[in-house]
Amino acid sequence: MSFNFSKTRVEAFSDGVFAIIITLLVLEIKVPHIEDQYSVQELIQSLIALLPKLASWIISFLIVCVIWVNHHRILDNIATMDNPLFWLNANLLLWCSFIPFPTALMGDYFDNPLAVSFFGIIMSLSALGFVLIRHYVRKHPHLLKNPGTPQLLRKEMIRSFLFGPALYWMGALFAWINPMISVIVYFLIPIYFIFPRPKPAST
Repeated sequence: MSFNFSKTRVEAFSDGVFAIIITLLVLEIKVPHIEDQYSVQELIQSLIALLPKLASWIISFLIVCVIWVNHHRILDNIATMDNPLFWLNANLLLWCSFIPFPTALMGDYFDNPLAVSFFGIIMSLSALGFVLIRHYVRKHPHLLKNPGTPQLLRKEMIRSFLFGPALYWMGALFAWINPMISVIVYFLIPIYFIFPRPKPAST
């Protein structure tokens, strides 16, 4: 027997998960301990040592924000949510909720190729969650308010793959050559989505 979930409740649950993820990310950044509380130089050195953690936090914060925006856009165009779509959404949230761990790992081991590569692998699995959702709704357009054309849905799915899992996999591989290249790739991915692109003129 089929069962349709309340889209409103799924949205509220998803937003709650994203809010918790954002909170957990910043909790990894702790005030440094110094031996001499009056030493400016020692405090400066401790703050500089925190830069990798800050960089990891900023990257993950931007990524989670982009994920939330794209998630909102997808759900906004969904008319009804069936059982498979609910669990595909849950799969996306599963990997997103794990993001604080690879973020902390990369922040602690910024020059370690395994830590930096692991970050990209987890992010690619989060991004793959979007690809699976888009693929499912493309096969079940009746779930959408505005299905669009099959060609448009296919184009969006391909774009979601290329600028999601594919780039994160590339970043994960670059970590074994130079971890800093991967960090730059990870930073540029959300930047691409932050700035709006002009829509093609209608004919």
